[in-house]
Order: sequence, then structure tokens, then C-alpha cells
Amino acid sequence: MGYSVEELRTYELNSSDEELSREPSLNEKDSEPSLPPIDGGKNAWLCLMGAFCFEMMVWGFPFSFGIFEDYYSEHEPFKQNSSDVSLVGSCCMGVMYLASPISLFVLQQFPSTCRYSCLVGLIVASLAIVASSFASNVWQLIITQGLMYPLGACMLYYPTFVFIDEWFEQKKGLAFGICWAGSGVAGVAFPFIVKSALSRFSFQVVMWGWAVILFILAAPFVPFVKPRIPRDGSSSVQCQRLGFSFLRSPIFLIFQAGNILQSLGYFVPSIYLATYARSVLEQKSLGSTAPVLCLNAGMMLGFLGIGLLIDRWHVASCMLLSTVGATVSVFVIWGVSISLPPLLIFAIVYGAFAGSTPAAWSGIVKLMRKTDESVPAGFVLGLFAAGRGIGAVACGPISEVLISASESSALSESSAMAYSTKFGVLIIFTGVTSIFGVLGFGAKKMRFIP
Repeated sequence: MGYSVEELRTYELNSSDEELSREPSLNEKDSEPSLPPIDGGKNAWLCLMGAFCFEMMVWGFPFSFGIFEDYYSEHEPFKQNSSDVSLVGSCCMGVMYLASPISLFVLQQFPSTCRYSCLVGLIVASLAIVASSFASNVWQLIITQGLMYPLGACMLYYPTFVFIDEWFEQKKGLAFGICWAGSGVAGVAFPFIVKSALSRFSFQVVMWGWAVILFILAAPFVPFVKPRIPRDGSSSVQCQRLGFSFLRSPIFLIFQAGNILQSLGYFVPSIYLATYARSVLEQKSLGSTAPVLCLNAGMMLGFLGIGLLIDRWHVASCMLLSTVGATVSVFVIWGVSISLPPLLIFAIVYGAFAGSTPAAWSGIVKLMRKTDESVPAGFVLGLFAAGRGIGAVACGPISEVLISASESSALSESSAMAYSTKFGVLIIFTGVTSIFGVLGFGAKKMRFIP
């Protein structure tokens, strides 16, 4: 948010003092601006609906990239350079995560640009998808889908962090949970839609259709995704200069360390569940993609659940719940999954607990604001997203090294437990890294954080 909590209160108190100092005329009463209600009201919920839609559409593309990657690898003109196709998805995901603190720093330094950012971002993202339809080489896909699209998506999506922080206070956790559940909806629905579309239409037509749908669904919400506090220069509240003192806060440092370490293994199931189902469980078609869909469905439920709890529980307790659920699901369920049903159960449970971790980030901001009310929520959330992005970038190379090293020593893939397959080391790695989510809870017990 471009304004601190203290400044918002000053704005409202100053308005109240002016009203008490004199008796306004009837015309003044009618024309006097007033702040809309917080934690509810038409404007707040419309803003949240728009944020949900932006989340769904923005993350729908990278979450469906596995389908596109398979298509690019099997069809001309990209088949000849199929070894480079994975760079498209890596660049897209990496930019969207790692650009978040930069985007939010700029937006909070210049809050009046937030609404323009949404509109410009929607146009850039839509044009990037259209431009990719004319690509004839993989490097052109990298530029359009791997760089242009995520840059536009960041401009469209990240202002919602600033706006939700303004519109919601007591229900902030629930609001962010609802917003981020949009990515779970996209992860469940969009791969089916994309696969069906590519089987019926040309790649160019599918890209045009995606761009049109993105614009049609997102554009109507642009006027409603707006700040609660006016930014037209008439407000007595002035934009604050962001400080960086919170970066030395034990609260931030401890939770960010846990976030990065946990993220190193977090993406392993989303990368390898389909391969595991196909090579170990000998599943075909839907059976191999079902675990990933269940993972995204569980994530959607987890966002809503943790979003509700974060407004009632201490953030460390919520992180403990997420960590225990994720760790147990990895070691106890995935580790012994030698048939599809338990693997699907693991995917739902893991998605609900591990995937919902970002829903607790708003609780970390709330905790930090108890000692420093000027903490910029959007910028902090962007830093946590970047921390997860580090895991997204590092997870691929690390997991490739681990699985390559384990192939020579792995037992038969039809053995009694998943630990005995070549994926066993990945299961252990995922479970061990997920444990780091308890760093915040441990710090609270040791009184390093309040």
C-alpha cells in the first residue's frame, strides 16, 4: 500500500475533525467525499472479484504450460528445437515470481500509477499472446510468452495486492485467500480447455482465442479493481517514501528463510507427479494428469481454509498446520503410493497444506505491523513471492541432479514402496524441505518473534 496505517487513520481523523469544527451546509453535505466501508460493501467485494479474475487469468497460462510444452515438442515449427522449449515456461514463471518485489516497489512508490498499470498490463499481456501466435522459432516464443507476457501479467496482477490491503482489515486473510484461490481454479480448468482446444484448432487460433478470452474476462473488472483511498491529489494523505528497516526485522528474516528453504522442494510434485503416475504406476492419458489436477484443486481449498484461519490464529500456528500437513502427506502418503488412488489423495492433501502457504503471508504482514505500522504490505508480499520464485527456479536443476544420481541405485519401479523407485530421493527431498515451514513457529516458542 502506498500509505501507512497511521496515515490512513490520520486521513479519516482529519476528515472527522473538519466535520466537527463547523456545521456544513446542505450542499456541502451532499458533495462531501467519504471513505467507503472497509471489510465489506459493494466496492470491496467487486475489487476482490476482479482480483480473483486477474489471478485466474494471469496464472492460467503458466499453469497450462505443460500442455503447450507437449504440443511444441511434437509439432512444427517448434519440434526441431524441442530441447529449448522448457525455457519458455521457466522464463515465464521465473519473471512472474522474481519481478514481484520490483513491480510492487514501483507501485507503492508511485501509487497513482496502480490503476493505469492494470489497464496497460492487460493490453501488453493480450498482445504478447497474439504475437506468440506468429512465432516460427522457439526463441520467439521465449520473447513473447516467456518475457512479454509475464511482464504484462505483473503489471495487471500485482496492483491487486495493494488494493486488497486497503479494502480489507479484519478479513484480510480471507480476502487474499479468495484472490489466490483463482490460481487453483485455473490449474484445474485451463489444462483441460487448452488440451481440447489444441486437438481441434490450430495453434494460431488457440492463441487468438486465449487473448480474446483474457481481455473479455478481465477488462470489465478493471474499473472496479481500484484503491479505497483516493489518489487524485485531492486527498490530504501524502504518499510515503518506502523505508527498508523492516528487512532487518526478525519476523521478516525468519519467515522469509523458511519460505525460501521450503520452496526448494515445493515444486517437485507439480513437476514430477504426472511422470511418476505414467512411469511407475503405468497410467495413461487422464490417469497421468489427474494427480496434477488434484494438486491444484487441493490448493484452491487450502487457500480458502488458511485464509479463514489466518484472521483468527497466530500466523505461526497457521504455518505449523500447513507444514505438518504437507510433511505428513509426503512421507506417509506419497512415499507408499504404488497405485493411483493414494497418489490422488496425496495430491489433494499436499495441495491443500503446502500450496496454501502464501495465504499466511498476510498474517506475517499483520504481525510486522504490530511493531512498525509503516510496513508496506504489497512490497513485503512481493518479497515473499520472490522467495518462492527462487525455489521455482532452483527446484528444476536440483531435482534433475537428484533423480539422475538416484537412477543407478533405484530398485525396480514396481517395488512395494515409492521410496524404492528412482523418485524416492525426490520424495525425501520434498519432505525434508517442507519441514522448514516450522521456523516461524519455533521462533515464536523461543520468543524471537511476538
